[in-house]
Amino acid sequence: EDVAPPTCRRSSMRRRDPASPLALARAGLRAYRIGARAGRVVAGGLRRRWGRRLMSTSREVFDLATKRAHRDRAAVAYSDGQYDYLKDEVARRLTDRLNDVSPTKKFPVAVDLGSLSGHVRKSLADFTATNKGIEELHQLELSELMLHRDHGMHHPEGVDVSYSVWGEETELPFAANSVDVVFSSMALHWVNDLPGVFKEVNRILKPDGVFLGAMLGGETLQELRSSFAIAELERYGGVANHLSPFVRDSEIGGLVQGAGFNLPTADSDLLTVRYPDMFTMMEHLRGMGETNSTFIRRNLTSMESFLAAASAYQELYTDDDGLLEATFHVIYLIGWKPHSSQQQPDERGSGSTRLTTTLEELAAELQQDPQNPKRE
Repeated sequence: EDVAPPTCRRSSMRRRDPASPLALARAGLRAYRIGARAGRVVAGGLRRRWGRRLMSTSREVFDLATKRAHRDRAAVAYSDGQYDYLKDEVARRLTDRLNDVSPTKKFPVAVDLGSLSGHVRKSLADFTATNKGIEELHQLELSELMLHRDHGMHHPEGVDVSYSVWGEETELPFAANSVDVVFSSMALHWVNDLPGVFKEVNRILKPDGVFLGAMLGGETLQELRSSFAIAELERYGGVANHLSPFVRDSEIGGLVQGAGFNLPTADSDLLTVRYPDMFTMMEHLRGMGETNSTFIRRNLTSMESFLAAASAYQELYTDDDGLLEATFHVIYLIGWKPHSSQQQPDERGSGSTRLTTTLEELAAELQQDPQNPKRE
């Protein structure tokens, strides 16, 4: 799906010329495949480190002080919210799920974990907040400047909104069994200890409370990753880390269930945003506060690498209008705190019909009627 950034109209942006014909001549299909594979190797190695971090506090992947600084900078330098388009869209899709998961259930006490500037607060609006009976919304955010950027704005009618700074690696400031719903939109992909945070969310939720989260997944900015891989393999024979590692769809369900949630659900969207050039895209990432904050990031990248990556990106990932495509892979997760009213699986061995018998009956039915639509 396409998400159009309001400031990325091609008519108002100056296109940069490709850096040099050298990168274009060598950025063919083979180089593209090598670069994409190298990008996956880098990401895979970081995921393995991240996996060890989930079981031990001795190693961290993300530098939270740097991430706080990135958000502080974005809150001050881009206080008009011109780069909120992606996070606003994801928050809207996330809160829409609250209307779907339980049409009649009410959620008086809500928490927004990693609230940033209040995207969930804005997306709840009056309809969802009123429809779902939300009376309190407690916002927790790493960056105090980002938390208060839009302080007092976009409050849903009749909802008491609070603002609190939270370190993202510390205990949540709520009693056990005290919250009805926890949201987290576009913040979890920067958390070092996801299982620990999930367990904290489970602790504060009331029985039959629900956790709804949205985070960036493994295919995010795959075009940028591959473009840098092509550029650096050509020049240096190796690939540096320019992007953060992201969790994969297949991993989320296990993490949610492992934290003690029932009925875990995960789905994803691939959102495509188009930009005039790679440098404009990187400016938007900076404005979102979404630049790399891993401990092993390269602090200084040469202009030659930037220009070569921009040239490869231009050659490989442009649409029919000459705009660059950037993929944002958004993973949505839902988990319920256990309660006796929830659907329970039958005991093992309690079935009354053998699967082989059912399959044999279906095969006989299809054999008798060749036109049966079940054949499809």
